[in-house]
Amino acid sequence: MIRFFNHFPTIFWKGAVSIILILGVGISGLFPLVLSAKERISSSPLIKKWGIGEYPTFVPHGAIRRFLGETLYFDISFLWFDNAAEATVGLYEQDGRLYSILEARTKGFLGFFTAYRKHINKATFDLVDNGKRVRSRKFEREVLIGDRMEQNQNFFDYHNRLNWWFKYIDGEMVEKGQRKIPEGVNFDDILAAFYNLRNSVYGPFTKGAQFTINTIPEKGVNTISVDIKKNEDVETLLNGGKKRNGEDLLLRVVIPKEIFKTENGELFFWSSKHYIPLETTVKDYILLGDLHAKFKKRDFKSSLHGGFSGILSSP
Repeated sequence: MIRFFNHFPTIFWKGAVSIILILGVGISGLFPLVLSAKERISSSPLIKKWGIGEYPTFVPHGAIRRFLGETLYFDISFLWFDNAAEATVGLYEQDGRLYSILEARTKGFLGFFTAYRKHINKATFDLVDNGKRVRSRKFEREVLIGDRMEQNQNFFDYHNRLNWWFKYIDGEMVEKGQRKIPEGVNFDDILAAFYNLRNSVYGPFTKGAQFTINTIPEKGVNTISVDIKKNEDVETLLNGGKKRNGEDLLLRVVIPKEIFKTENGELFFWSSKHYIPLETTVKDYILLGDLHAKFKKRDFKSSLHGGFSGILSSP
């Protein structure tokens, strides 16, 4: 049993962490959930005024620096484990450089059997398009399992249109490579895509919109497609499931199944009208069955410097 738990989280985390962030929009399944985020958080005075996933300073587009100081929190459940993992994502600034960190970890009983596995993703950004878009100059992924550490690094040089990548295990380089960045293309990692999507960089975030996002090539795949469903599509897709707020947005996302280890690569997400992830159900994850993630809370602090418990490099 212990051996099983030590192996299957690799599949879980590669999808779960990326799924939460890859589009930065709402999460909820098309199938009934035991308890919605709105039901769990509705007692907050602020929630009563603004609703779950809403906040008073929301604007659909503008200077992306307005997200500085924001941290979003999520609970993750799968198999028979409720709240078996937790994740946070935030945007910060250090020495004039913007960066974002997504950190996720198992906890409790499951944490014990997975050596308290931790995944950390960090992107260091340049501001482009008059401050409306982030473009990564460096993207790092770190996986800690007990005493074992695996690191992946991507560096981007848009002047020379080059992307270098490196892989380390316990500090020893095991792979490296270089690829050209095509003209007119940005390699938006999951964190860059998260904030750019929430800032309407790829187009207006409205029902019926469709986007194609260029991302870091992996296994020959370099795009993610996004389809924000129309009202009539939502009614069909819910198929008798739980009704949602009419202003919530339902997205269909197609990600190659070999990357995130789903049966067909098709995912469905819910977003609040303020582009905050709410809930998701990913059906038929290989080895894991259904996976559920729920928005917990949003913090916003005047201090724009963020901290984390990993050992990734500073911006």
